[in-house]
Amino acid sequence: MRIQPEEIGQLLTPRSRRRRGMHPPAAVRGSRRRDVMSPLGPLGHARRLVRMLGHAAKVQATEVALMASFAARTPLHLVGGGLDPARGALAPVQAHTAPTARPVLLVHGFGGTKSCWSLVARNLGARGVTVDAITYAPFGTSVEQLADRLAVQVEKLLSQTGADKVHLVGHSLGGVVIAQAIESGRLIGQVDTVVTLGSPFGGSPWAHLLPFGRIVRELREDSPLLRRLASAPVPDGVRWLAFTATLDMIVPGMRSVPRHAEVETVTVGGVGHLGMLLSRRVVGRIVAALPA
Repeated sequence: MRIQPEEIGQLLTPRSRRRRGMHPPAAVRGSRRRDVMSPLGPLGHARRLVRMLGHAAKVQATEVALMASFAARTPLHLVGGGLDPARGALAPVQAHTAPTARPVLLVHGFGGTKSCWSLVARNLGARGVTVDAITYAPFGTSVEQLADRLAVQVEKLLSQTGADKVHLVGHSLGGVVIAQAIESGRLIGQVDTVVTLGSPFGGSPWAHLLPFGRIVRELREDSPLLRRLASAPVPDGVRWLAFTATLDMIVPGMRSVPRHAEVETVTVGGVGHLGMLLSRRVVGRIVAALPA
């Protein structure tokens, strides 16, 4: 029997192939190939993990320090409720008789004050934007009551500046207050852009650790208030930007993003819940998002 040259490779065993210097077909070589991890691979991954954990721990330590700082600066009389327009470093709003650039109204979070907005206000003011902020008590009130006060403040700011609309920026609880004010219908046609930072639209797990206060109960996951706000659409003509931080332990994950499809989400890495207020990256995005 005559064997064709191309059939020889099929008759040889793997051992005879090696002796003759022949190699298996490409398909066989591919099936036998194994990806061997470099001995330094696990060490490199471990080092990267240690750096990530170290950075996260540093961020959370900064968060604790910021909480202590904000708590120390919170005036005791705020527990009694009410606005405190005199407290804070923001300049008073000047009245205008002609239409002007749209002003920005800042709404802080639970237990905060106007001073929380120092970096944001300074950067907006450098652009010639009129900036105002409200201060409220976290106890003895509700989100709906704070939203009503916000609506009054918006009307006042529009009257003082002569502008047709305002931009609203809220941190944490402040964003929920803004959402409630919009849902109530009192701000129809008065709002241009809404920016929320770490606002617990999906609830905060910490709200379950504080068993007192109506406003705390309203921030629990699936509370009647949050369910109602989740089903309310964003009004026509209103742009909504929601910031969420990857290291936010107060409002973790996507809890800080409203469920509306129209909302633009900005995810910020390397900062926590309070750190967003001091992040130049975040402040820069806020300033850029607010048209005149």
